[in-house]
Amino acid sequence: MRHLIPPTHTPGRHCASTSLADLVNFHGLPWSEAFCFGLGSGLGLWYLGVPGMNPSRIVHVRSGGFEQQFFERIGVPFRWERDRDPVAAERHLKDALADRRPAILLSDIYYLPYYNSSTHFPGHCIGVWGYDEERGTFLVTDTERPDVLEVPFEKMRDARYSDRLPFQHEGDFFAPASLAAPADLPERIVAAIRHNAELLLQADNPVSGIGGLDRWISELPEAWPALPDWQWAARFAYQTIEKRGTGGGGFRLMYADFLREAEAHVPRVRELGLAERMQAAGEAWCDLAFALKALSEMEAPDTAPVLARVREVRSREAAAHERAMEL
Repeated sequence: MRHLIPPTHTPGRHCASTSLADLVNFHGLPWSEAFCFGLGSGLGLWYLGVPGMNPSRIVHVRSGGFEQQFFERIGVPFRWERDRDPVAAERHLKDALADRRPAILLSDIYYLPYYNSSTHFPGHCIGVWGYDEERGTFLVTDTERPDVLEVPFEKMRDARYSDRLPFQHEGDFFAPASLAAPADLPERIVAAIRHNAELLLQADNPVSGIGGLDRWISELPEAWPALPDWQWAARFAYQTIEKRGTGGGGFRLMYADFLREAEAHVPRVRELGLAERMQAAGEAWCDLAFALKALSEMEAPDTAPVLARVREVRSREAAAHERAMEL
């Protein structure tokens, strides 16, 4: 028996925002990936250094709990459906698909055969549109890939479980019966923008927001050159900002697209020039990413170029979000 819901998949830039856009499009909402990303207050800024972490310093540029923020922002109660038993979790997912409810779920790309990955990366969001009992596969869509992909049942069981911090999941999926745009969408757009700005403007937290950048700035001159894995830390930060599903510029370029779309709903966004300021921030993040790439290729660490670009990022981030708070 084969169950396949006709997918409404448009290839995108980031796994979660692509999956959300596909899902809302299925339910009749013509929202883009960027628009979903912005409604979910998707921007984040984390600078982490925990003993035993690999690499020893991590820069992360997306907010946590983005999927939950998106659904709650549009007035949809959200809870990942989960089960500690992989067989039961598989049955619940099949039941939703048989009921013509496409799902989003969290996975580890190590077990997804089309990635052919030698490393684990849990927390990866994909869309699921059906299953084929005879072939023993789920039918999924994933970010930039245009076609429906097959994942064997046993691989999907493994992919849906992770105990790796901070990306723990136990068969997590969400398959709403319906979705509708809120009547007060402009007000919710404003709330999303202001919420994201408040998160990024945190200056008293040494691991997130502006405070995280300040800590990074303080460590770059002396602490970074002394790191035993400074090349890998720089390379990984470059990849996280520019390459790993961010759409470039640490998600800021995609967020600028959201702000341009938001102007049609909230003219004040245009009046404040929010999209232009975010575009400038995104370009600063791009410059920083390539400075980190160059650092990773040095034989001896010279962190001065990276330090200058982190300071520029801080300036542009603060300018963009301080203006956003005027909404």
